[in-house]
Amino acid sequence: MEHILIHHHLKHLPHLRIGDNLLSTRFTSGCTISNCNGTCCKYGVFADIEERRLILAHTELIRRHLEPQQEQNPDEWFEHNEIEDKDFASGRAVGTQARDYGCVFLDRDGRCTLQKAAIASGMDPYALKPFYCVAFPIAIDEGVLVVDDIELEQRVPCCTIENAGSLDVFDVCHVELEYVLGKEGLAELKDFAGKK
Repeated sequence: MEHILIHHHLKHLPHLRIGDNLLSTRFTSGCTISNCNGTCCKYGVFADIEERRLILAHTELIRRHLEPQQEQNPDEWFEHNEIEDKDFASGRAVGTQARDYGCVFLDRDGRCTLQKAAIASGMDPYALKPFYCVAFPIAIDEGVLVVDDIELEQRVPCCTIENAGSLDVFDVCHVELEYVLGKEGLAELKDFAGKK
């Protein structure tokens, strides 16, 4: 039975549906997103064009936190073609460029330069980071809230999927779900799933 979330804060997706895999995905014992090593960032990410604008408005701040091997030229931080995608607030998105080390913003320790720069300047840690970077492994695909399971193979101890795993999406991705849905949206999702 399809369920549409009503109380989330994503105004551009008034009919956000719960995907089949969101509540059925199981994770291995001990998985926690706090152990992320940035492997999921190897191909870059799609960002809303407004997120690109915000990042480029903070070019000098970001450059101060880039490592020498990272792309220094802001003209090469993003792909040159935009796409239409209603899962993004503006309806348009653009990919970050990827290099042999991964996303142009990924440092040698698997940490995001955008997040490091924001923290160093006293901003919210996610102020410069694209929505789908913060949300991962939660994603929205054509208006459906899902677990992005393509990247979740052999990701111990971060977020490896295992059919008989002892953890569910609320155990492993609570912070990400609240980020995506807001407190009310998460409460509605938990209520639908029968979680306290």
